[in-house]
Amino acid sequence: MSSDPSLAGSEEEIRRLLAAYQQYQAQAEAIAQQLGLTQMTVQGLDRAILAIDALDSASDGQEMLVPIGSGSFVFAKLASIERVVLNVGAGVSIEKPAPEAKEALKVRKAEVAEAAKKLSEMLNKIDGEMAKIQSVISKYETGSEQVV
Repeated sequence: MSSDPSLAGSEEEIRRLLAAYQQYQAQAEAIAQQLGLTQMTVQGLDRAILAIDALDSASDGQEMLVPIGSGSFVFAKLASIERVVLNVGAGVSIEKPAPEAKEALKVRKAEVAEAAKKLSEMLNKIDGEMAKIQSVISKYETGSEQVV
């Protein structure tokens, strides 16, 4: 560390800015991860809505392939085109008429999309703060002490 007091203040300011930058970076990574999960949830809800729509062209007893995970399927017969079992959270599922289930999924999709929008706004705000910090640090690096 230099004995010049103005340089000592600059070094301390740079350390503070770098710490803030790292904190913003960690927040941005966490938000980006949450945003990815919300996007996957929206895609899953879209698939569920499309599946309920497909019931309109199906018939009771129709043979179909049901996904069981990892790209695997089992053959099954459709018991009812009028009822859907819908997960309502906390491991609880309820039976609903297909139109009601579809509407509930659309509402849930809108809620998740709104959450994704808020997360995206937060991420943009953090990116802006990180850009400001980078600008200030680059001014220090070039030797210009005209810092805002």
